Amino acid sequence: MSNRNNDVFKVLPVTNCNLLDPGAGVSIENLAVGQLGAFDAATNLAVDQFTSPMPKEVFFALAYTTPSGGVDYRTSAGQVIQRQGVVGFTEKLCSTGAPMKVTVGNFKAECDTEYGVRVEFRNARINRIQGYNQFSKAYMVTTPCCDDCAEGCGSLDANVLTQLFVANINADESGLVLAQSVARQTLTTATHGTSVNYAAGAVMTSADVARLIVFNSTALAAAQVFADFQLVSQPLSIGSFCQVNLQYYKLLETVLIVSLIEGFGCSGATTVNQYPVYAEGTGNNILQKEYHASGNAGSGPYKLSGVTGTAYGNISYLADKNTNYDQIILEYNQTSESGWQEYSNPLSTIFAYECSDCNLGNSIKNFLTAFITNTPLID
Repeated sequence: MSNRNNDVFKVLPVTNCNLLDPGAGVSIENLAVGQLGAFDAATNLAVDQFTSPMPKEVFFALAYTTPSGGVDYRTSAGQVIQRQGVVGFTEKLCSTGAPMKVTVGNFKAECDTEYGVRVEFRNARINRIQGYNQFSKAYMVTTPCCDDCAEGCGSLDANVLTQLFVANINADESGLVLAQSVARQTLTTATHGTSVNYAAGAVMTSADVARLIVFNSTALAAAQVFADFQLVSQPLSIGSFCQVNLQYYKLLETVLIVSLIEGFGCSGATTVNQYPVYAEGTGNNILQKEYHASGNAGSGPYKLSGVTGTAYGNISYLADKNTNYDQIILEYNQTSESGWQEYSNPLSTIFAYECSDCNLGNSIKNFLTAFITNTPLID
């Protein structure tokens, strides 16, 4: 029985956005660099969704430029793709990542008091370094003394505490989280003197937080307005690498768990405004898939020299780190007979193409539908 969790696969990152195939009936040499084509396995001539009769076995080929300047071809996994062996295909559209956002708000402030917030960070890099053990940092600030010796909760403008936390957190050299001032209430230029109008929860400038302090100095307690502070997780950076990406992480976003640990006894609360969204189809992810598939693409199973411990340099990458890709994953079994026995090998081919190129994606899907159902489209 085949195990689809461990299938042999290849990745075909397309850079030439022409529609699938170089023209029905022509040979593989007619592919432009970066172009994808489908070919009849019996004749090695190009076919498309209009070809009739549709061949029983096909393969895909992608033309690319070699380091020496010549042209070579990367083909789909296996010798051929047999119609009766196709399991199906799925489409994965690219998506951008989004950070986690947590607001610390609705707090009052007291003069000459120490306040603290502890943030636990969870991401792929931390898990790799120290396992699933807690990694957290405490951010501590101390409010100034009040001239009039006021005491108690609310004796200091809460905007001052927001200023202190934003400055303290953003000064942290680790850069794990970004602090922003956000409006607790709706603010207007006409009433509160801010440079622009702010909806509740909108990010504010430090200058406008200072203007709120000025406004509150003469306003009645019921009319006073404040800024809370919002913590925004920072994604893991994507570095450059040579052949083997030792710092690869698929999940780049960080989860924040925020706790009030000091000084907020009479007020304050944390609110999750946005949970992290993990990106799909990044160039970095496609490059890593090429790395894992490289053993099936001619580089062999060994990536490092056992003598020097360095990369052989035998991996050919076609994807661009700065490009986002949609993907179509074609899964199939290749059946063959040998020595009076029948063998079935699980295979898959990943077509990757720029997110904006819906025409190529539709062309691939149309061809696969026509091939699988043996029902050529009518031109």
